[in-house]
Amino acid sequence: MEYIAYTDAKLKFIGTRKHFFKDKQYYVSVFEDYFVMGITSDTQQPKYKINFDLSIKLNWDLKKQKNNIIIQSFTFPYKNSFKTLYANHNDLMKQLLYCITLFYRFKELLGLSVTYEGIGDLYIPILQIGKGSSAKVYSAQNILNQNTYAIKAIEKSFLNQTEKGQGLAAYKMEVRILKILSPFQQNFLNLKEIYEGDQTYYLVTDYLEGASLSEEIESAKNLPDRRLPIQTIKILMYKLLSNLALLHENKIIHRDLKPDNLMFAKKNDYSSLVLVDFGLATLEHLDKFLFPKCGTPGYVAPEVLNLNSENKYTTKVDIFSSGCILYKLLTGKSIFGGKTFDDVLRANKKCFIDLDLPPDHIYLTDLSLNLLSQLLNKNAKQRINARQALRHPFFDQINDQSTQALSIFVTNVKFSHNGNLNLQCEEQMSKYDIEENQINSEMKEDEQNTISIPATKRCSLMNEFQSQSRSPVKFYQKEPLSAIRCFKLFDLASPRGDSNEIESE
Repeated sequence: MEYIAYTDAKLKFIGTRKHFFKDKQYYVSVFEDYFVMGITSDTQQPKYKINFDLSIKLNWDLKKQKNNIIIQSFTFPYKNSFKTLYANHNDLMKQLLYCITLFYRFKELLGLSVTYEGIGDLYIPILQIGKGSSAKVYSAQNILNQNTYAIKAIEKSFLNQTEKGQGLAAYKMEVRILKILSPFQQNFLNLKEIYEGDQTYYLVTDYLEGASLSEEIESAKNLPDRRLPIQTIKILMYKLLSNLALLHENKIIHRDLKPDNLMFAKKNDYSSLVLVDFGLATLEHLDKFLFPKCGTPGYVAPEVLNLNSENKYTTKVDIFSSGCILYKLLTGKSIFGGKTFDDVLRANKKCFIDLDLPPDHIYLTDLSLNLLSQLLNKNAKQRINARQALRHPFFDQINDQSTQALSIFVTNVKFSHNGNLNLQCEEQMSKYDIEENQINSEMKEDEQNTISIPATKRCSLMNEFQSQSRSPVKFYQKEPLSAIRCFKLFDLASPRGDSNEIESE
């Protein structure tokens, strides 16, 4: 065993293993990637050493007291059995208002390093706020700190039934990326804990109180200009680009930026914009991307749609998507229009962008059009990055008051009132039903927005396969809470590329 530097321990406490004849005391030391338990506080030969990994499953044992509920022990796997460690509550719990004691801190330190079991013991569901054929989303209250969280319950069978098992690989990539982004709670959806049941994975995230940008855009149609105020647009885009700068500095590509995947952590506060839904996100340095052609038509960079085996794209694809979002905010229209799903996809692939727009000196100005042209540059190498965009003169006129601007209207969010549900029932309730959801209404000019929890937002997966005759394009449409649909389109480059035929498989 390697030398254990106990001075590097993040947390130390004393626990007890209960035996039939005599209980045994252990010194527990928690490090970055593992924890050890030994009969002395500095032993180099600990009895137990547990490396942190998502395959490691811990279970918390709760005890109800007169006025509250406490954690009295936890169970961890060791070799081919499970071991339980008990501790005094005063030593092992963390009180709510920054009065830090140990056990709860131990739980926090483990955080996203391991998988927990028994989610129904720690969370009380409030409402089912999203439902698909393969997953459900709940708002739920943590019984230890009384805070509200969002819990996405993902059916294992759905992940295993996706093509070549890519669904499970995508789930693992999403968790990996959310772990990297966990320090940046003001910029991205924050993953708190991961639980696993017999048939379901559970992702516990922050509960975002605000609406999505899609809902704000829709509500703005009631304003005189039928758009958000220009100062608000500047605030939104500045925060979006700031989030992207952080994301890209961590070598992560979102790959599905659109108004639906931009949400507000707080109600009526535009400065609280965060990025959500990392189901299609990937690491830039990978030799081969999972779902290389993916995104939502209308927001996809040209180098993604025209990808071939010799090329590879970068974080600049997100910059192009942000340009599509800015275009919609400034004009009130989608940059790639079309009456049907395949019309939008074809327009996006052709990537004809007309920025010769008549100036209105409010939304469409020399500065805004110049920024648009740099964000939407078809040549990824010449396209500006997020840090460069933040220095653009378009943002010079943001004043101190506007950076704290609040929304001037309230978005009505509809929830399904299915309270009093037991999360443990998820194992029996969920079903795989490929016919449950219809084609992504993102393709319509007026986007449909129904709920404000990030895990319920829509996304699409696209893969192209060349054919010698009619160049069919296989389009995989997937919603995170639903099954995958496959459609065949026909490439405009083919002799019969004007075909509008779509086949559902």
